[in-house]
Amino acid sequence: MTARESERNERAPSPARAGSERWALPLARLETAVLDACTAQREWPAQVAAGIYAGVDFAIANPAVVEALTLGESAGNDSLRRYERFIGRLAGFIQVNAPVDSRRPGSTDEALVAGVVGLVGDHIRIGRVDRLVELRPELVLLMLLPYLGFAEAQRWANEAES
Repeated sequence: MTARESERNERAPSPARAGSERWALPLARLETAVLDACTAQREWPAQVAAGIYAGVDFAIANPAVVEALTLGESAGNDSLRRYERFIGRLAGFIQVNAPVDSRRPGSTDEALVAGVVGLVGDHIRIGRVDRLVELRPELVLLMLLPYLGFAEAQRWANEAES
């Protein structure tokens, strides 16, 4: 190998890193879609509902992105870190904006966000993308339930659906 080839190989990203970089922009677009939808709403439950709808709509239009997020191109550490960072950022938004008297531990927020992302990813993996539109109000209910109780969470889920 020549010195020039050796230098080029040192600068080239590893296959795992190249895979991670490949998904950086699409994941940033997903996150931006969710956060933009949230900030367009005034009330916190409406923000959560709008974010879920935007995320699911993004998943429907870009199923490979969500599949890469939930499965990763491999089961490597880079995929796990990417997933944990994404879940943590969305959970952080919930933590910051949740009503003070309704806030839950951060681990609860992360579990809820991971549950929603996992359900969407499962539907994509088993070929049920068509069911995702119907699933959106159920995901809103799931996310709001610990904070608002059943009746209020159901009201927001129904409102988001209309």
